[in-house]
Amino acid sequence: MNALWSLLLAGTLVAWAVLDGANQGLGAQLRRLGRTPAERRTMLTALGPFLLAGEVWLVGAAGVLLAGYPRVEKDLWAAAYPLVVALLVAWVLRDAGVWLRSRRPGRRWRAGWEVVVVVASTALPAVAGALLGAALTWLPGSGAGAAARVVVPLLLASATVAGTRTLGALLTARRTTGLLHGRAVDAAAAALPWTAGLLATSAAGWAVLVPSSGAARAVLASTVLAAGAACALLARRLLRAAPGRARALVAVAAASPLLAAGATLGPRLADGSASGTTLALVGPVLACAVPVLVAAQAWVWWTFRRPVGPRDAVFW
Repeated sequence: MNALWSLLLAGTLVAWAVLDGANQGLGAQLRRLGRTPAERRTMLTALGPFLLAGEVWLVGAAGVLLAGYPRVEKDLWAAAYPLVVALLVAWVLRDAGVWLRSRRPGRRWRAGWEVVVVVASTALPAVAGALLGAALTWLPGSGAGAAARVVVPLLLASATVAGTRTLGALLTARRTTGLLHGRAVDAAAAALPWTAGLLATSAAGWAVLVPSSGAARAVLASTVLAAGAACALLARRLLRAAPGRARALVAVAAASPLLAAGATLGPRLADGSASGTTLALVGPVLACAVPVLVAAQAWVWWTFRRPVGPRDAVFW
């Protein structure tokens, strides 16, 4: 039962990091890739169908954490509540900016909310990466030193931001045409070396600074991050020749910090899990809900996979 809950937690977090990470990366580059109001409106139209579909995974992850790992949730809130609050604030501001940007025709109104979208979409992955680093080094009993408590969250925050910018550029490239498409591909090509370098640096810092329950877990976590860096470099080579494969590799790279953290935090999650009775009561609900959620997500991403055109609905 614990293994199933761990799989659910990892799956929902990875889905959020990859799917909503693409939304965050698009929002962070809204004014950089979109040079005109029309191009920025096109980018938001491209984002529209995926906004709620991406962030629902964070809601699911929070539910799994609360129901399956209440002691871990309590410790994380006590140790890193400013980061949790910052994550929620950035999330709300990102959504508010997207929803309100086109509610008035004024240029200042739209430009102001576009800035909110850019700042919040950059802060959201940064805080998420820092929170992941805090889970590794700030929880009671982690054994992390002062250097690790600062360096690891900063490294993971930087790597997460770089990964989401790459995902966002690829989403923009897939959903647009013409100059905007070319600009997005160039942005992805420029972001991939940064993503690879930050993941490789995180792998080295992880091996040196993050305590783990045994050398095997430390090696595994660092290997996962190094593999993510290799995927980012390979994706750059395939970016124009095989964009589908490049997107898959970038998704692996973006998920690698979470997978590495799972390798390190596995024993802690097992110790902080809920009772077997609680898990057995909630389990059937999740068994019914998860397939429906996955099917709905697959339909959304398949239906809206093509570039936007003049006949597409304008969401924002």
